[in-house]
Amino acid sequence: MYYIEFDTDFIPNKEADILVIGSGIAGLFCAITLKNLKLNPILITRGIGNTYYSQGGIAAVVSKEDSTAWHVLDTLRAGRNLGDVKNIEVLAQEGPNRIVDLELYGVNFDKKEDGTFETTIEGGHSYKRVLKVKDYTGKAIYEALFKKAKELDITILEGELLEIITQDNALVGCVIEQNNDLVFWRSKFLVLATGGAASMYSHTSNPLKTRADVIGVALRRGFLIENPEFIQFHPTVFENTNLLISEAVRGEGGILVNQNNERFINELEPRDVVARAIYKEILKGNKVYLDMRGLKVDIKSRFPTIYNFLIEHNVDPYKDLVPITPAAHYYIGGIRTDENGETTVDGVYAIGEVASTRVHGANRLASNSLLEGVVFGYRAAYSIALSKRGFKLLKAKNQRNSIKDIDCQEYFENIKDIMWKYAGLERDEEGLSYAIKKIKDIIKICTLAKPTKKNKIIFDVGLSAYATLQGALKRRESRGSHFRKDFPYEKDEYRYNTKICLEESLDSIFD
Repeated sequence: MYYIEFDTDFIPNKEADILVIGSGIAGLFCAITLKNLKLNPILITRGIGNTYYSQGGIAAVVSKEDSTAWHVLDTLRAGRNLGDVKNIEVLAQEGPNRIVDLELYGVNFDKKEDGTFETTIEGGHSYKRVLKVKDYTGKAIYEALFKKAKELDITILEGELLEIITQDNALVGCVIEQNNDLVFWRSKFLVLATGGAASMYSHTSNPLKTRADVIGVALRRGFLIENPEFIQFHPTVFENTNLLISEAVRGEGGILVNQNNERFINELEPRDVVARAIYKEILKGNKVYLDMRGLKVDIKSRFPTIYNFLIEHNVDPYKDLVPITPAAHYYIGGIRTDENGETTVDGVYAIGEVASTRVHGANRLASNSLLEGVVFGYRAAYSIALSKRGFKLLKAKNQRNSIKDIDCQEYFENIKDIMWKYAGLERDEEGLSYAIKKIKDIIKICTLAKPTKKNKIIFDVGLSAYATLQGALKRRESRGSHFRKDFPYEKDEYRYNTKICLEESLDSIFD
C-alpha cells in the first residue's frame, strides 16, 4: 500500500540510473565506488545522520598478531551464534581492503610513531583491532567521504524518500520530497542507506533526523524484514542527552560504579550484558556512573569530543563521576539482503544499518557497524555494475479517503514511550502483547488521518515498532540484545532469523 496521495502525471518526472538514499558511510562509500566504476549515481540526503556522531572507531584486522579468523569468531560469539558465517567471513576478510580505500579517500586514522595503525580494544574483541580518529572517527570518515564525493562530481540533492514505487515485486522508482514538492524519480536501481530504527525509543543515542520510518515504508511495499526484535542498547549514554560515551573509554580503563562506588560488571563484556547490568542497577534505585578518572590515556587529548561535551555540562571527567544510562542505539535487524546487499525486491539494494546482512546475529560486536557499511556498500556497487536492468515504464497514482483531520505527530512520543517500557532491555509476553495493542490503535488512527508527510512518518514509525514487537513476541527465548524475563535462556529451536512480511503485519492490524 501507499500512504501519501500522488499522481505521476501531475508531478515532475525525472530519471536516474541509480538512486542512493542516505549520506552516511554506507551511502557515500557506495556512491563513490559506483562513480569509480564509471556509473552515475544520484545521492539523496535529508542531512547528517549516525555516521557523523560515531565516536569509537571501525574494526578491522590490521596487525600480524590478529587474524580474520579471530574477528569472525568474536563476531559470532557476540551475536550469540545467530550470525551468517558466510557474510561474517566476507566482513572480516574484505574489511582491511576497505580500510585502505578509506585512507585513499582521505581518512587519516591515528598512527603510531612507526607509521602503523594505533588500534584500541572494545568489548567482545580478543585483540586491539579498532581503528580510530581520536573520538570522532565517524565525523572524520563522513567529512572525507563527502569531500571525495564532491571531487568526483557526484550529484547530491537534499530530499526525503516518501514512497517506493514497485510493480510485480520489482522497482519502478520513488516519490521524493524536494523543496516541499513531490518528485517522481524513475530509476533502474535504488540503494537504501537510510539508517536504522532505534530512534523509536524514548531513550536513544540517535539524532532526530534518523526517524525509523523507512523500515515501515519497506514493509508496506512487500520487502522482507528480518530480525527486528534485536535492538542494541548502548550501555553508556550521558544522562538526559543522546550523547553516547564511546565504548573505547572503557577499553582505555573506564569503570562502571553505582553511587556506593561499587563495581558490578566487567566493563568489557559484550554490550547487551553491560547494558542489562546497568539497567538492573537503575531498577534497584541506584544511580550509575562511568568513572574516567583512572584512564590509561589523557582524556582531553584522546577523547576531545567527550571531554568538551562533559565540561559544557559541568562535569569534569578528571575529577567527577559521569552519570550514564543505557539507550537504544543500533537496529540490528532490517531489510533482508544477500551478501551483495540485494533485497527481495528486484532492483533494490539495502546497505548499512537499514539492512539485515545477518553479520551481527543477535548482538552487534562493537565497531563492526562502520565496517559493515563500507564492505557491503562496496559489494552493492559492484553487483549493480554487473547487473543489466532497464527502466520500468509505469505511471502511478494513489488516492486515499481521509476521514479525520488529525495531526498524528502527537503520537510519536507515545510510540517511543511504549517501546521503551515494553520492548526495551527486558521484555515479557504480557508487556509485548499490551504494546502491540497500543501500537495497533495508533496505526489505525493514522490510516484515518489526512495523507500528509507528517502523518505518513508516524504511520511508518508505527509499522516499524509493530514489526519489532511482533519479532520480540515470537522469539520465546533470550538471545543477545533480546532478553525475555519470562524466557531467560537461549533455546536451540530459536536459532533462526525472524522474518516479518507485509501480510503478517497489515492483515493482523486490521483484522
